Amino acid sequence: MSHLVEIVLDCRHASRLARFWETALGWRIRPYDEAEVARLAALGLTPESDPAVAIDSPDGSLVFFVQEVPEPRTVKNRMHVDIRLRDQAHLDELVRLGATVISEYDDWRVMADPEGNEFCAKHPG
Repeated sequence: MSHLVEIVLDCRHASRLARFWETALGWRIRPYDEAEVARLAALGLTPESDPAVAIDSPDGSLVFFVQEVPEPRTVKNRMHVDIRLRDQAHLDELVRLGATVISEYDDWRVMADPEGNEFCAKHPG
């Protein structure tokens, strides 16, 4: 049987966008251990310039990766992520971190992350 293990989002700046999605999902950016820091250093990178950042679900069953690609986003997403907002403060924090509200419907908002990737946010309650 197959199952989903990762969702990967192409982006321009992985570490910056990872912080946004860590807050949006309520998950945790995977900590960098000494071996990973050394691997990055050998490539001339640091955790802050890592081109592929993992954000782990609380139970470890799923990973949301943000990975840098050279080309910009050019068309509407063909697939998107839906999240449930915890409360109004969660929405306010996402907007403070660079999200925009594109449109609102009943109990959903269509939003864009700081790089313009669309996602839907369900109102709390």
